[in-house]
Amino acid sequence: MANKRQFKKEISLILDLVIEECVFTCECDEKNIPQIEELVNEAIAEFDFAYSTRKTDKSISYKAFYGGLKEVYYQKMLNILEKLAGLRKA
Repeated sequence: MANKRQFKKEISLILDLVIEECVFTCECDEKNIPQIEELVNEAIAEFDFAYSTRKTDKSISYKAFYGGLKEVYYQKMLNILEKLAGLRKA
């Protein structure tokens, strides 16, 4: 990760991709709209948390802090996409 600005761009891009997948799924399968709306809200909450989190612990570097935060964020977004894939199969 180059800097905080790049970090914020990356997590914004991931959120855009997840929401795009959710919208696509809604258009193809309208019976799961309430569950998909919950996934969108979950994705937005994760984004808000990652975007607004600030490093307060001076014992770790910015690179380590934001690198770890990015990994957790990516994993949570992948979990949301897996739930979405499960809804598509149902």
